[in-house]
Amino acid sequence: MEGVRARFEQKVDRNAEHHLWTGSRSVRGVGRLRVDGKLVSAPAIAWTLAFGEPAVGDHVLACPENPSCVHPRHLRLVPAPKAPVRTRGQHGTGSMAALSEQRWKISISAGNDDGGRRRRVSRTVHGTRADAARELARFTVEIGDGSGLPGRDTRDRTVDELVTWYVGFARNDRGLEHSTLTGYTDVYRRWIQPHIGQKRAVSIKPGDLDSLFGRMRRAGLSHSRMNNARALLSGAYKWGKRHGMAPSNPVERFELPNSTHRPRTTNTPELDDLLQLLDGADQFDTELAPILKLGATTGMRRGELAGLRRNRLRLANGELVVDNAVNDAGGLVVEKPTKTQRSRVVSIDAATVSMLTAHLATMDERARFCGARIPPDAFVFSLEVTCQVPMRPEFMTRRMRILRQKLDIGPGDFDATILALRKWTSTELMDAGFNPSAVSDRQGHTVQVMLHHYSSRRRSADRAAAEHLGAQVHRSADATTHTLRPSPDPPPR
Repeated sequence: MEGVRARFEQKVDRNAEHHLWTGSRSVRGVGRLRVDGKLVSAPAIAWTLAFGEPAVGDHVLACPENPSCVHPRHLRLVPAPKAPVRTRGQHGTGSMAALSEQRWKISISAGNDDGGRRRRVSRTVHGTRADAARELARFTVEIGDGSGLPGRDTRDRTVDELVTWYVGFARNDRGLEHSTLTGYTDVYRRWIQPHIGQKRAVSIKPGDLDSLFGRMRRAGLSHSRMNNARALLSGAYKWGKRHGMAPSNPVERFELPNSTHRPRTTNTPELDDLLQLLDGADQFDTELAPILKLGATTGMRRGELAGLRRNRLRLANGELVVDNAVNDAGGLVVEKPTKTQRSRVVSIDAATVSMLTAHLATMDERARFCGARIPPDAFVFSLEVTCQVPMRPEFMTRRMRILRQKLDIGPGDFDATILALRKWTSTELMDAGFNPSAVSDRQGHTVQVMLHHYSSRRRSADRAAAEHLGAQVHRSADATTHTLRPSPDPPPR
């Protein structure tokens, strides 16, 4: 050993805080020396010379600040890992095995599988030995005789089969909205199915989900779209687990990545812009004009305008009831409750009452000309003679697009959509000083939603705010209602 010490000391510079190795070093900068034909790390030799040879399996780590340092006080010794401690309990109670500190593997027997072979299930838990023992007891009760464990058919079920079952279950038993199911089907067909559709449902791991949603993020999908995909998978696994279709839910704690999508902001039109749009509808699209005017005066949603029925009009009282809507997602027309599942009574002015009265008279005249009769519960806006089929919301949107082209309204001007009319109504009432609670009730949403989504900044309101602030800041002190008091005389010295 004295020969090794002499060779070692020849290659060590001890003139600084760190004792630097000047001989051969690895790519990580750790010194090394050949002893008995083998390369040995310089830190291991330094430790042996200073404190004695480490135990078998112990490992000497280099100085964390300078890998070439061999100062014995700068080195660290990592003991060899302990062999797993196996604890065998009574027959039928399972067993525990310590994988590492605060990490245990618990296992129990769970009857026989489909082939008659003994089946053993395991789970990894974290905590103390007592925590692992308590979890093992709960695990034993949970598994029981193993009759509730998934069979071979469940283990072989693909994601495609699980999602197909869930969509049918959600439609028939859970009563999910038609638009929600349409969104689920579309996002599954476009993004989920090509990536993991043919994989076994039980084999899906967090890495598969990260890869799937990473692709969606790189493609620029919005947070709402990715959340739709997560909701579909989470629902399929959650309800599949409850009905014995899936053993666990890998989406339970999955977090969506940040979306790179930048949504287009809907610019609320000014009053002049709105009047230009309404006048253009009167000139070019008389079927669309009353819909736009009612939307601007009530703030009703597109589906609510399409679903408005005659027996919901109380024109003598200047009111109408909004309690249903029409959705045509995926091309299927469905009548449903409002978005908030609540009905509301909306007051309308005399001019709007006259407009609706004239519109209903026109529809009645069209029906009489065709030899038909319109029932009392018919839709207010319809292309069908008896008005028993609603005008589709998507049709309204297409007609709005054509109207914008005829009026030469480009994307840089103002938003000429039914949603923009709804935002105009909220913004106009807020700028006029109406109570936010009354405005939100009229629009059919909460105050928080209205302020966040439907009340926006307009140029006219911003200009009025600028003029008000400027008038206050730039007027002279003599014009204020409070006179400026002179400073008191300084005290005599």
